[in-house]
Formats: sequence, structure tokens, C-alpha cells
Amino acid sequence: MKYLNNKLIGLAMLGVTAMACTDEYNCNLQVEKPEDVAVNEYLASFDLLKSYISRGTDSPFKLTANMASTDFVAKEIAYSTILNNFDGLDIGGSFAPVTSVKEDDTYDFGGMQLVADAAQEAGVTLYGGTLCSNQEQRAAYYDELIQPEIIPIVPEKGKTVICDFENDEIGAVYTMSNGSQAVVEDDPDGKTGKTLHIGTDNDKANNSYPVFNVKLPEGRKLGDYVNLVIDMRIVNNDGIYGQGMKVFINGQEFYIGVNAQNFGCNPNIWNRGAIIKLNDSQAPGFKLPDNLKDLTEFTLAVGSHSGGAQYYLDNIIMNYEVEGGGVTTIDFEGDNVGTTYSMTNGSSSVVEEDPKGVSGKVLHVGSATSPANQSFPKFNVKLAEGRTLADYTAISLDMHLINGKGKYGQGVTVVINGQKFNSGKGPNAFGCPDNDWGRGLIYIKFVKAGETGGIVIPDELKSLTELELAVGSASGEWHAYIDNINLHWKAADIIIPVPEEEKPKIFTKELEKWIGGMIDAGGETVKAWNIVGEPLDNTINENTFDWAKYLGKEGYARTAVALARDTAKIDLDLFVSNTIEQSEDIVDKCGQLIELVKSWEADNITKIDGYNILLHANYSQDADIQKDNETAIVNLFTKLAVTGKLIRISDFSMTMVNKEGNAIPCSELSLEDRAIAGEYYTFIIKKYFELIPADKQYGVSISRLTESGNSTLICPWDAKYNRTGMYVGIVDGLKN
Repeated sequence: MKYLNNKLIGLAMLGVTAMACTDEYNCNLQVEKPEDVAVNEYLASFDLLKSYISRGTDSPFKLTANMASTDFVAKEIAYSTILNNFDGLDIGGSFAPVTSVKEDDTYDFGGMQLVADAAQEAGVTLYGGTLCSNQEQRAAYYDELIQPEIIPIVPEKGKTVICDFENDEIGAVYTMSNGSQAVVEDDPDGKTGKTLHIGTDNDKANNSYPVFNVKLPEGRKLGDYVNLVIDMRIVNNDGIYGQGMKVFINGQEFYIGVNAQNFGCNPNIWNRGAIIKLNDSQAPGFKLPDNLKDLTEFTLAVGSHSGGAQYYLDNIIMNYEVEGGGVTTIDFEGDNVGTTYSMTNGSSSVVEEDPKGVSGKVLHVGSATSPANQSFPKFNVKLAEGRTLADYTAISLDMHLINGKGKYGQGVTVVINGQKFNSGKGPNAFGCPDNDWGRGLIYIKFVKAGETGGIVIPDELKSLTELELAVGSASGEWHAYIDNINLHWKAADIIIPVPEEEKPKIFTKELEKWIGGMIDAGGETVKAWNIVGEPLDNTINENTFDWAKYLGKEGYARTAVALARDTAKIDLDLFVSNTIEQSEDIVDKCGQLIELVKSWEADNITKIDGYNILLHANYSQDADIQKDNETAIVNLFTKLAVTGKLIRISDFSMTMVNKEGNAIPCSELSLEDRAIAGEYYTFIIKKYFELIPADKQYGVSISRLTESGNSTLICPWDAKYNRTGMYVGIVDGLKN
């Protein structure tokens, strides 16, 4: 490098420490008197930074510094340092969607408005932040916008009356589990008709309960029921305490966790509608075990476990609550007699009247002379609205075997879109008789992989909403009538996805909220924006949102540009911004960025005005590496220059790196180290002026004003706003 400041290096060799007064107008800081007056005077001899800028009338060059918007608005020492030394400030990192959202999901652009007003008042240039980036986004919120609408299932609810005794004769007797008696009598209060009286004054129930034989309605099973409800009236105190209320199902005992008193019973008063939960162990209730859930017929006993119980029961009811469901049915009633259906492997299937003359039209498969040989009738099926095959749980059909043809063979087979699924059971195993209807006997469950007792529907078929179905007996001589082919579905929440064509509209609107709000807040004060920030950044975290996924690889940038230009009341300079680290392949990364911009502009409508390179430079103490660093900088600016676009260097930082590649904290740097790092800063700025055409030199923005803590970033001022050797590096870079 040719810009080494010999005087500063010479001073460094004397082992002195550099300190100089701040450039703030009204600095009230009490700074210790420098130990070396020569160094202090040397640094203090320089004018304010912006006084060294030499630019022609056609140059847009501005010297700026990064600063939080709040620091500038506060109008303290950082504010006056900007006004004295720079043309303006860069607030690139101050505002992002994820940090600017309010509780009502709108954005707070007040901070942007404040800093824009402050910059206008101060007469300085303000560079806006990033308008579109995959980073620092409200990713979770955006994802919610395209979540499918879920219509919750409405459970089917109902009740089954076990006993209300109204149809019994007075004096009718019910079996007891262990002696005493249970007799139908009128309500002792004379209000609700007939009831069941358990025990007597002279023969009280001793751990004995009335037993009821229960047959549930068709289609219901015990596992569908959520509670058992009874009316209970304790006679005097007979059985009000004891060992608690109990329920017995097929003799299996369940304690519900409370005695009759805690169940709500009081002597000689009806406890109406008392509930015993069947799916909750919290009292009063118990959890029905799995081995009982499929019962459709069973014995039920309920009462107080006591050595001397006497009580009345009435209105024994079980309430069920099940997920809804339904069937998709093929029943041939809409067909004309004589209608034929195709077969999978020859023979015939024709719609005819039920040979029994009972159930209307049926399908006659095969014939006496030509029975179906491994062949099944085919049907085009459209599933229930909003349902897929994954919602279906079983297939059933009625079959009338003619002279037993096809009752054995390889089993009832289901074919879906050409894929065969064998149930493993023939019509005979399902219980179908010869020459008569086996109504509802063939029922084939759709089971999960690894389970038995049905057929497994593969995943690739589960999304079907329409399908070709074939079903029948896989026999060499199947001859039968079939009817009521039912595909049974179990209701689940209806999921309505957001149409793909709607997603770009949704995210264009979201992008418009941020871009439009930021530009409006910046007003006419802010002319330059990073329209797309960090497009080469592959970071993925909770705040990453891929706009290109929904707006297109080129479309998202084109949309952002259009929104910005349509919103602004002034002509904007829109930059694509990306960080480039000295440790990276600078030229290659720059090339990627240039090609990306070319793809965006290929529509001949979209225009990107310039490149904003966030340059993080390193000075390496390894001479060979440092030589490569300098070559890379030259190649970077050379490549950018030929684009013909505005070129801006921002977040421009400098770090000293030792020979092992580790960054050195500023607190450990010697004055000589600082001077050498400043030299490299000078080199980069001068190469920028040398290689970038004057009318494309949009400016340089330094990363930080001051050093802090154990930071490795070498800055022009220390923490007390005293000049450092880096100040000289900037000055020498700006000089002609």
C-alpha cells in the first residue's frame, strides 16, 4: 500500500497512546490530559472528516455512518458528531418487520417518521433501511395467513334409554346380583310414574344391585357412550354411605369415587339426573377399559355398595357422543333395469329387480353358464364433499349367492384404481347363505399398516376424492346378486386449504404494508432504500420467511420494486444490499449478486439502481493473505464498476486479524496496529474512488462511530469520542 502515514507510525514506535478531543460541538466530557502531546496534537490537527471530501458536480457521493435512529433523534453527542463530520446517516438496521409490529398486528412507523423529521431539520442525508428481505420477518404470522380453514367436526350426540320402567307392570321384578329384591312400584312422591324399588325395610340390599340386560341400538357400541345418568332416591339413610356407588358391566366392578351422599343423594329426596362419567376417572366416574368398548349387548348393574341399602332408581339413561360419519352408497336404484356395468376380467353384471322382491334393484353378477372368473363389477365413485379416501374406514355390501357359487375362493376382494386388496375371507366366512341375502354381513375394515382384520389402503391412494372401485368374490365361478355397496367414512375436521393462486395476493398485500408504510414515513427526506436486503443469505431461523416461495424467484423482487416506486412521491434510488466478508470469495459473491439482479431486470420493467455492499474488511498480519485481500478489493470494485450502476459501500468495518486468522480485540491493538489498519481503510476508499466512475460513486458509510468493550471493530473514535488512528485512515482515503 502506498498510503502509510509515516508520522503516525513514527509516533507509535515511541510507545505513546493516541488521544484527541471529540468533534462534538459542545463536548462536556472530562478527558484526561494525553500522555503524549505530540500524538494528541497530531490527531487534533485534522479537520472534520467531511471537509476532506472532494467531489464534482456530477458526483452523488455522500459520507455517512451507521447509527440507530433513536441515537440520532436523541440529539446528543452522536448526533453532533454526525452533523460535524458526515453528510448524513444510515439507519439500515433500525427497523424490521419483526421488531416494528404492534399488538394489533399493524406496524409502528413512528420511529421512522421521527428520524426522517430530525434529518430534514438537521439538513443531512438519511439512508433508509431494507424494504424486502427474507430475514427479520414475521414468519410465524405470515405462515398463519395461509393455514387452511378448519371446520371442526360436530359430534353426533344422543341418548339411549336403558330403563324408565314405564312399560313394566307394577310388581314386575328385576334380578338382583346378590339377593334382596328389585320391584317396579309407583314413584313414592307420586310424580313421575313407575320406578324401581331396591331392597325393603326388612330385606335391605347387602352388596347387591339390580341387573339390567342392555342391547344398544344398531350401530352403537358401549365405547360411544360418555356417561350414565340415573335418578336415585335413598330411603331414609339406607345405603347413603357404605363403600360407595358402583357400576358393574358384565360383572366387572367399577367404583365411581363417591358414596351416595357425595353423589348428591339426600334421604327421601330424588337426586335427578346424577351423572356417572364413563371416560373420566375423576369422581364421579371411571374409565371404561378397551376390552368393553366394542360391546353392543351386556349386563349393567348400578347402585350403592352397602350392607343395608334401600333406594329407588328411575330414568337410567346412557348418553353417547361420537364423531359424525356417513356412507357413500351404490344401490342401483337410479339405474334402469338392464343397465350393465363393466367387469375387470370378463363375464357380465346387469341391473335387475331383487329376486326376493323386497329391496328394489340389484346387480346380477355372472350367469349360470358364464360365472365371473376372478372378475368384479367396476364403479366410478365420487366421494363425499370435502372428504378423501383417508376419511373412509370400511366397505360393506349385501350379497345373495346363487347356488353357493363363489362362497369360497380366494376371498372378497376390493380393487381401487386397479390395485387389488384381498380381505382374506370369502363370502362363506362372512356368513353369507346360499340363495338368500346376507344383508350387511360383508364388512371390510380399512386398517393401518401392520394391523390385521381388514385391508390396508396405501398412502398414495388416500388423497383421492374420485376413484374407480371394483368389489366381489375372488372365485373361479362367482354367481351372485349384490346390493348396497357402502363406503363408510368417519368424520374429521374439514380442512379447506388456501388456494395456491391466492397466496401471491396475500403476500403481496403483506409486502405492501411494510414497504408502503416505510416509504410514507420516510417521505421526501429519504431517497435511497435497500429494496432487497441480503438475497444471498441462507440463514434459516424463526424470523426467516422466503418471499420467493410464494411470489416467485424473480417475482418477489419485481413486486417489491413496483410497490416502492408506486408508493413514493419522489424518484427513488433503489439498491440491492448484501454483506460481503473479507474472508469470503468476494468476487464470486459479487458475481452471484450481479447475476441475480440481471434475472430480476430481465422483464425490462424492473430497475435496480445500484449495489449497496456491506463491506466487512480484515487486515491480516499474514503478509500473503493481506496481499490477497487487497487484490480481492481491487477485483470487487472492478467488477462492480462495469455494471454501470450506482455503487455504495456501507456498514464499512475494519478488523485486525492475526496470522492464525483470529480477530484481535481493539483493547489489545498497538498504535502501530491501528495505523496499519487505518492504512488498509485508506487503500479501500482510494480504490473505490479510483475504480468506480465518479457519477456512480454513491457513497461510503462507516459501520460504527466508536469502539466498545472487547469489540474487534476498529473505529475512528474511542468510547469517549476521542479520535483514533482510524480517523486518519478515513481522512487519507478521502483526500485527493
